[in-house]
Amino acid sequence: MFVRWFILYVSLICIGCNTMQPEHLHTFQEAQSAFDAGNYRQSVALYEQLLDQGVRSGALYYNLGNASAKADEPVRAVAAYYLARRYIPSDPHLNSNLRAVLKNNGGTLSPSDSSLFCSLVFWQNWIGFHTKIWSSFVLAALTVLVGVFSLFRESRRLKRCLIGAAILSVIALASVGYDWYRFEEVRQVVVTTNALPRKGNSDEYEPAFISPIPFGTPAVVLDERNGWYSLHFPDGQEGWLPLSQTVLLR
Repeated sequence: MFVRWFILYVSLICIGCNTMQPEHLHTFQEAQSAFDAGNYRQSVALYEQLLDQGVRSGALYYNLGNASAKADEPVRAVAAYYLARRYIPSDPHLNSNLRAVLKNNGGTLSPSDSSLFCSLVFWQNWIGFHTKIWSSFVLAALTVLVGVFSLFRESRRLKRCLIGAAILSVIALASVGYDWYRFEEVRQVVVTTNALPRKGNSDEYEPAFISPIPFGTPAVVLDERNGWYSLHFPDGQEGWLPLSQTVLLR
């Protein structure tokens, strides 16, 4: 019974977690209509208008990526697709389109976060950020509910459910916290060209790598000096690139 109600609550909440205000929905539909009519740049402008208004969802970033790709703006497309992966990481169409844009511009798809936390919490790169938030909220609410019932009824089964729900709530909150940190607190960029990072914040420094970093490679910003970023790349290497050769994921 507990599992059945949990699945029901999560399903209902996740269905509604990406709903928009009526005025936002109207703009979203206009952007889709512009895309269907072949007006790709207009579609891009409308999707970015929604972003400026604070709307965030996997569908929005995914559609922006598609419109940008059609408008021959691969950098914007790749950035949008990577942002969409925060919300719908397992969407096969998203990952297929991202691979296509990267391949057409000499890039390759970088591996997902392989940190120790993501290895332990195996669903971290499978489930979107919004879904994690609502799931943790539901688990916390169910934990409180079971706790209240246990105050009025002595039952080993209730106590086991309470302990289990509490443990799951803590894990879910940790999962949300990790995503919030890596998406909101850590600055990330995408490399906009085949670029050769340097050992310092100037072209006068020696190259940090033997081979250039491919187009579309994501990286974490470690430092910023005089128009250059110190970057940590997915393979563990670090180097400096000018801001002009990157685009910030936001």
